[in-house]
Amino acid sequence: MPPKKTLTDRLAAIATEMDQIAAAADKDNGGILTAEQEQQLTKLTTESTEIRGKLEGIKKTEAARAAAAAIRTDLTLPGGNPGSEGQRDNVGRVKDGEPDPKRGFANLGEYCLAVHEAGPNPASSHALTTKLAIGDGMSAGISSEGGVLVPPAFSTAIWDRVRTRSNSLLQYCTPVPIDAGVDSITIPGIDETSRADGARWGGVRGYWKGELDQMQATQPKTREITLTPQELYVFAFVTDKLLRRAPQAASSLLEMAAGDEIAFKIGAAVFRGDGVGKPKGITGNASTVVVSKEGSQTAGTITAKNVNQMWSRCYAEYRNDAVWLINQDVEPALEELSATVGTGGVPIYLPSGGIADTPNARLKGRPVVPIEYASTLGTVGDITLVNLAGYAAAVRGMVDKSVSMHLKFDFAKTAFRWIFEMDGQSFFSGTLTPHKGANTLGACVQLETRA
Repeated sequence: MPPKKTLTDRLAAIATEMDQIAAAADKDNGGILTAEQEQQLTKLTTESTEIRGKLEGIKKTEAARAAAAAIRTDLTLPGGNPGSEGQRDNVGRVKDGEPDPKRGFANLGEYCLAVHEAGPNPASSHALTTKLAIGDGMSAGISSEGGVLVPPAFSTAIWDRVRTRSNSLLQYCTPVPIDAGVDSITIPGIDETSRADGARWGGVRGYWKGELDQMQATQPKTREITLTPQELYVFAFVTDKLLRRAPQAASSLLEMAAGDEIAFKIGAAVFRGDGVGKPKGITGNASTVVVSKEGSQTAGTITAKNVNQMWSRCYAEYRNDAVWLINQDVEPALEELSATVGTGGVPIYLPSGGIADTPNARLKGRPVVPIEYASTLGTVGDITLVNLAGYAAAVRGMVDKSVSMHLKFDFAKTAFRWIFEMDGQSFFSGTLTPHKGANTLGACVQLETRA
């Protein structure tokens, strides 16, 4: 007995018939429909509209049935108390319907232990899958590798660690959110490489108007900046023994390790990424200004003149939000800097504590931030003055985490995976020629190697 045709099968058949009619019109009559073909299309269109209406009605019926089942579940789950103001049941629901972002788990370690106790098939654990199913955007579905999604509170916790850690540099950049499902985003950038008349904003120019003069039109010149988020991942194993004996310790270990590593890799890419499968960094960019060393400068040093030259090459409009990024090897050299005043001197570098309103040291009034991926003292990139507001950081969502029991089940280990998607590059296409002056300017200034 042949299978029964469904409404969706009929819709597919209608689409095929419409394609056939259009193809026949193209072949036989230059794309013009005959009267008979028009009648056939009208009939098929009417039928397809009726079928779509029926399918929509079926969806509403199914939604009502699912809602009724959810209400019955709420009323019968052990520990449920929907009538108590502010109280949560055993899967993290509250009276107003807002789900607990931790899904009833106290911490990430307790969640990991629940996954471990569920065994290699977490879908078989009613308690685990019921908790994960609560709330929009979560799923209790199990992947082919046995992975389960981590409750959003713990994912958000690691994203917050990444976003606020200074070594990720993200807090200094201009964020460009990208929606889920969007492969890339293209944003306009001003193609400005000179502040001369007729070149500002790529071509905008103002004129003083005479009484009878005709106005002259100008316009800015833009360029396209395409950002395609790349995947950055951390993949780690934790022994089941640790999960059983110290779930809280496992929680802290996982969050600190994953958050720190993701932050490090992001910051390293923002600073010196080559743009191949990762963001394009500020180092080596066409818009980066590299200041020459002094002619007789000793290798592995930084002088007050170096600092003054770097400051003078940072475009004045970009200085207010600029920061100094340095390798820690540079700090002793900065400590020795001073400016001569009369017969004495005053320090140029003000260490942390010298300025009460900031935890950072200051140089030329701007924060000094030590980073691990800056070059060692004496090489280009050991000290950088940069306004990272001129850097576009395209981020898709937060950190996506999942857990799998399958990969190392025979080794008594649980696998954890974190994936973070981002791309980035400078808004600037090149250095900036000033309106008056010979030296180019920029939003990122570095000092050449002193060897």
